[in-house]
Amino acid sequence: MNYDALMDEAIALALRGRGQVEPNPRVGALALRDGQIVGRGWHRAWGGLHAEPEALRDAAENGVNPDSVVVTLEPCSSKGTGKKQPPCVEWLLEAGIERVVVGATDPDPRHVGGGLEQLRQAGVEVITGVRADACHAINRAFDRWLSLARPWTIAKWAMTLDGKIAAASGDSQWISSAESRRRVHELRARVDAVVVGFRTAQRDDPRLTVRDAEGANPIRIVVDPRGELSPDRGVVQSAGEVPTWLLVREDAECDALEATEAEIVRCPTVDDTLDVAAAWAALRELGLRRVLVEGGGALFARLYESDCVDQVLAFVTSRLVGGREAPTPFDGRGSATIESAFRLDEWWWDAPAGDGAGEDLVVHGVFH
Repeated sequence: MNYDALMDEAIALALRGRGQVEPNPRVGALALRDGQIVGRGWHRAWGGLHAEPEALRDAAENGVNPDSVVVTLEPCSSKGTGKKQPPCVEWLLEAGIERVVVGATDPDPRHVGGGLEQLRQAGVEVITGVRADACHAINRAFDRWLSLARPWTIAKWAMTLDGKIAAASGDSQWISSAESRRRVHELRARVDAVVVGFRTAQRDDPRLTVRDAEGANPIRIVVDPRGELSPDRGVVQSAGEVPTWLLVREDAECDALEATEAEIVRCPTVDDTLDVAAAWAALRELGLRRVLVEGGGALFARLYESDCVDQVLAFVTSRLVGGREAPTPFDGRGSATIESAFRLDEWWWDAPAGDGAGEDLVVHGVFH
């Protein structure tokens, strides 16, 4: 049987999940019966069903009981903190799979090889190392995640074709299309928290909730070093309905905010401002694994300078604003040269489909 060709097809399936599953690995799987493909699956979204049960369900819908599975990454076997789905090993054993063909082993040192060993002990034939290098190459973002002591961080913005996130007046509604905004709401429902800087929260008074999609509201976080956010802002007023955290300096005097239902998280200070790297490490300790940052430019710059951005999502419209005073996505010092500029290790683009409202170009990118 040509397992290399089958694994290449599984890799192609895995790549359908890029931009949606990170920091979890991109995984594709094929269900086979007598050497023929009877089901296909891939990990579609962070927190969603994994590739192996997707392939098994596809086979069941086709009315076939598979005997083998080809999968790009070792089936997961662990339970506990951070796990949103049952172990794939259990799905495979329950389905009566007799053979599992694996591309790359799990790089997580906590349970590398554990799924393979469980399958072997249950009498399943396990074949490993098929197109291993190619299977590992599609998950370099997952390798990065394993080295992090902070949440996986997605930076999202909408901008005009000339790189402006608002007019000089500050007006920014709406740069992106209705379809793009819907996609952002879907993403909010799949992260642990959505984050903005003080100026964005104070000026735009965003709700930062899930409204145009199904799903629960994430925690809302405002990075407010000096504790200056007005208590009458919507995120503060509704903190009793949607959990809201305010990240402030250790020495910030914010009695008015402490009197509200928002949670004050005091963070270390560096260079007379909030230490972003330390704050992000604290978020991980508080249980956050995946956060979405929606601006503004000063916060984006601080995060990039602190190596605290892993993924970007930019909605680019056909509008042109112009003007020296119109803001761009990033403030801060910026790169002194083109050679020293931040460079995405992987990037791609698409255009959302919609009923005439999906005209934006969507640019995705990941750092390895």
